[in-house]
Amino acid sequence: MISTLPVSLIVEVTLAALLAPTLLSCVRLERRLRNLRKDQESLSGTVRALNGAVAAAHTSLAGLRAAAQNADETLGRKVSAARGLADELALLTSAGERIASRMESARANPIHASPRKAPAFGEAFRAVR
Repeated sequence: MISTLPVSLIVEVTLAALLAPTLLSCVRLERRLRNLRKDQESLSGTVRALNGAVAAAHTSLAGLRAAAQNADETLGRKVSAARGLADELALLTSAGERIASRMESARANPIHASPRKAPAFGEAFRAVR
């Protein structure tokens, strides 16, 4: 029966039989390529969003560094002022303690001279200064 069919028909049927799987493979390949392009676009959008987030983070970091430097300078000035005030307070406290001890010693050792020569308490206090 094969011998009654023309050779061109056998070749065409064979080619058609081979073209069907080829066409099916091409359709599957086209679907995969379409999905790959969608994924590539999605990935590209994700990369753009990530780049925007990185740029925003750099900007925020620069602002944070400037704020930290400003806070450091402000705190440094306040600490220096506080140290100066603490030193001044220490001096005043020391002077007050010296005055108090002089007053205590003047009170404990009253002058036994005549009342005319003994200074009044106010004068003694002024002398301590």
